[in-house]
Amino acid sequence: MIDGRKRKFIKELLQKAKLRRESGLYVVDGARMCAEIPPDEAEEIFVTREFLSSANAEICGPLLRRCGFTEVTEQEMKQVSDTVTPQGILALVRQKRVRGLSELLNMSERMPLLVLLETIQDPGNLGTIIRAAEAAGATGILMNRECVDIYSPKVVRSTMGSLFRVPFLVVEDLSEACVRLKQEKPEGGYPGLKLYAAHLKGAREYTLADYRIPCALMIGNEGRGLTDALTEHADAAVKIPMCGSVESLNAAMAAAIILFEASRQRRN
Repeated sequence: MIDGRKRKFIKELLQKAKLRRESGLYVVDGARMCAEIPPDEAEEIFVTREFLSSANAEICGPLLRRCGFTEVTEQEMKQVSDTVTPQGILALVRQKRVRGLSELLNMSERMPLLVLLETIQDPGNLGTIIRAAEAAGATGILMNRECVDIYSPKVVRSTMGSLFRVPFLVVEDLSEACVRLKQEKPEGGYPGLKLYAAHLKGAREYTLADYRIPCALMIGNEGRGLTDALTEHADAAVKIPMCGSVESLNAAMAAAIILFEASRQRRN
């Protein structure tokens, strides 16, 4: 069972980014997401008896056998889950820690391809960008503290598990990080990164940029785009040509389009 104190903690963990930062924990809900949790990051797992007798129990079997679990009633699960119809499994998970920019640059053996995010506010956008980044082969994500909390329940769900696999780092000053990205040479003999800003006033179509080198794609806020101060650090501003009367694309869609062009070039 879940005692009152633990129940209150879980509910507040779902609602308060400050508590998530202080505790170093976040909540993962549902069979598909829980099945992808790295076992060494699982802090505590709660399941209902009904879940244990369902087909979903097999999906989460390796995690449950490795980490153990606490059995709770369906009523208790409803009290701590933020979904309308809980699937019967919920986990407290330890947050990943990337210690700095150098570590982020060198966490993959592949040539660096970073996504740099400035003040992304929509949880669905951030989650979709993380998912697209993994699919396109990005090696990491860099974001400022004004972005929506990456461990909020809506972001976690929308990543569909990519959150567990894509390294990321939150920094106080993106401008300073841009300077370091250009100067700091990743391991493997690579040069410093070239920065491409996704910008409506870009002078070059995104397909004409060269992503076969260490580089980072800069994506700005949904309403305002990249600030002028950050855009100044870009080596080139790229745009996605559009037809009709469309003025701009959703931030996550724009990021995915350019990332998959980078993936295409690198495959070739």
